Amino acid sequence: MNALGKKIMAIGASVAVLFSLTACGSSSASSSSKGVDGGTIHIALNATVTSLDPMITGAYVARDTMRSMYESLVTLKQDGSVGPLLAKSYKVSSDFKTFTFTLRSGVKFHNGETMKASDVVASMQRWIKLSQIGSTFFTGSTVTSPDADTVVITSPKPVSTGLYLMADTGRIAAIMPKSVIDKATSTGVTEYVGTGPYEFSSWDKDNKIVLKKFADYSSPTGATNGYTGKRVAHADKLEFDFVTDGTTRLSGTLSGQYQIGYSLADSQYAQAKANSSLKVEKDEMLETLIFNKQEGLFKDNTKLRQAILAALNMSKIAKAGHQNSDLYTNDGGLMPKNSPLRSDSSLDKYNDPDAAAAKKLIKESGYNGQTITFLTTKDYPYMYDESMEIQNELNAVGIKTNIQVLDWASVLQKMFQPGSWDMLISSYSYSANPISYSFFQASGAGWNTDPEFKEIADSINAATTETAQKAGYDKLQDWFYTYVPNIIVSKYQQISAVSTKLNGYSSGMQGPVYYNLQLSE
Repeated sequence: MNALGKKIMAIGASVAVLFSLTACGSSSASSSSKGVDGGTIHIALNATVTSLDPMITGAYVARDTMRSMYESLVTLKQDGSVGPLLAKSYKVSSDFKTFTFTLRSGVKFHNGETMKASDVVASMQRWIKLSQIGSTFFTGSTVTSPDADTVVITSPKPVSTGLYLMADTGRIAAIMPKSVIDKATSTGVTEYVGTGPYEFSSWDKDNKIVLKKFADYSSPTGATNGYTGKRVAHADKLEFDFVTDGTTRLSGTLSGQYQIGYSLADSQYAQAKANSSLKVEKDEMLETLIFNKQEGLFKDNTKLRQAILAALNMSKIAKAGHQNSDLYTNDGGLMPKNSPLRSDSSLDKYNDPDAAAAKKLIKESGYNGQTITFLTTKDYPYMYDESMEIQNELNAVGIKTNIQVLDWASVLQKMFQPGSWDMLISSYSYSANPISYSFFQASGAGWNTDPEFKEIADSINAATTETAQKAGYDKLQDWFYTYVPNIIVSKYQQISAVSTKLNGYSSGMQGPVYYNLQLSE
């Protein structure tokens, strides 16, 4: 790789180091007892999974489940830098337009077929067409195979962040058999076939997903490092149970019914932390208020979005949602503090409530008392509590809201139905690069199609110096606080309870690893 490429990769790696130290909670909850192979590991999820097509859904419960089934060419190390997975090696051209991957040989799909370059070509073509990141940054790219062991992606424009975009696990660039892709419908693939250490077994759509150990799995070499390196399916099965009640998830983990209780309420933090049979694992998330910019009151109404930013007291909202101050930080930056990609530009507009300014902007926006449809859920208690506080604060400046409380699966469905909502709260793992956040993509929640974002993202991808990159990130954050596509509420630590009778728990910058888990004696 050329000098500039190495420099950019180094910047991304250093950012990710910060993520792993401050955001991921990537410690291991392991027992002092010896691990044993076999058995079923039960993971209690807080919401149902609505799709097992990794290019269609970005929901965390689905992402973390599918990580054991599907694999990509490259993925993220513990420090957030890029490493190989199904690719044996890769290189990037000096103009950041050509990405060449040498494939690992002998990799089997769950249906018994051997992975071929034609499967990779079909998969990456589908990812570019369907995924938010692929369609935003790689549209117009070609995917070819000059020989049986090589796949080349050629972009019409520079994509200096390209490897990170392909390594992102939010909507994984999963490699699947071409035969499965050819049979896919508009709603997704109809067969769930990947190359991961676990394969699909069953899906009771209201209750659970069961994955079983893939006997012919071919693991990458090297020590496990984030999502790279050795992967071992110790358990016979992974069972993901849909348990929307947080008390049941915690009590079930305490009783041994579940080995992991995912995404507990902040109110359960002290109880879980005090119990010697559990370890509390944390994943830092960015929580944000999203506006529907495709249809309704917020479409083409920057003034109204600015008014809501001016009206809200983020300190009060975050406190309402997170009972323990150890579990959130009021910070409006797109990246964490001390990150090389961090910008402090325009942060004077964050958490600066001004009722008079809000009312002035409301008048200028043309808003005349219409009711805003505000979706929320109790599956994530903080979302409901914060929504109620937001409603109170908006009511104080004359903005009416109708809060609709739905289960999280329904929120995810309505999120992509523009006529169903105006505003909602959601949360996101950190991105390796801020331009790849889902809420900035045209097909992401809120439908950001502002051409200025595209211009800024293109300038960052085409940057040839660190100074130019820094200017790009400052401009991005200035745009964020002027256009207000969405509003950062706070950064918070999502907590999960993990039994000390479970070995091998780890996580990366985008959620937990389940395939290396092992029951103890």
